[in-house]
Amino acid sequence: PVTHGTITPAENFNAEAEAEKLRKAMKGFGTDENAIIRVLTSCSNEQRQQIKLQFKTIYGKDLISDLKSELRGNLEDAVLALLDTPLVLDAKELRAAMKGAGTNESVLIEILCSRTSDVSEL
Repeated sequence: PVTHGTITPAENFNAEAEAEKLRKAMKGFGTDENAIIRVLTSCSNEQRQQIKLQFKTIYGKDLISDLKSELRGNLEDAVLALLDTPLVLDAKELRAAMKGAGTNESVLIEILCSRTSDVSEL
């Protein structure tokens, strides 16, 4: 059986308020990683795209760049992946699976055989 993501759009969503929460989590000394995780995992990908746009509109800064300067390691990778659209994330994963010596066939098969959208978009 095919499974799909279970994240649904957040009710009473306000992209501006969520962008402000992210800015507050990164402003000053230290980073509130839990606040970043809460904001980005409490809404759908479409809503995360709206947050990214609002962050740029309000602060004139790129959310991705700010997060890269605040986070490290696996958390950074996961948070940045949450901010990619599904199509962009698939393209990045396909590239990584084919880069360097050898290929990761399981990643290729997973992405190319399980997506419902037109694979030619990748």
